[in-house]
Amino acid sequence: MHKWLSIPFSPLHSQLTMACYELKYTVSSPGRSATFIKFSPNGRFLAVGDRDSSSLHILNRLTGFHLTISTTMPAKPTALVWETTKTFYVGLSDGHFIYYQIDLRGNKLVKGPMNSIFHGVFPITAIALNTESKILVLSIGLEVFAF
Repeated sequence: MHKWLSIPFSPLHSQLTMACYELKYTVSSPGRSATFIKFSPNGRFLAVGDRDSSSLHILNRLTGFHLTISTTMPAKPTALVWETTKTFYVGLSDGHFIYYQIDLRGNKLVKGPMNSIFHGVFPITAIALNTESKILVLSIGLEVFAF
């Protein structure tokens, strides 16, 4: 099983540094090949996209980064942006993007609307969200789209 190391990279140095950080966890990877890792706004959850199994994994920092929820996606997850602590958008390799909500009582993800406006065109390579102005921005192919 693969291991992740919580060793930060400092852009001010050309090598890994421990100057400002201390190793706190070594986390067993829930997948094989992470396409992204993103903390929720409050830092409680860590979302991990796995391109090999087309899965999305949610780890809980409060339990030592243990796997809380795992789900198979309709295509390979390529990008993620959190809206709130328990809601987020996931971009997929087939051009879809999906809204999800975390249900902690049921330990599952509740799938919301799946947008197929870009289905089959290009993968979604990046997602950004301005929660104040409610603008969702997607990078697809050579274009950037704002909703």
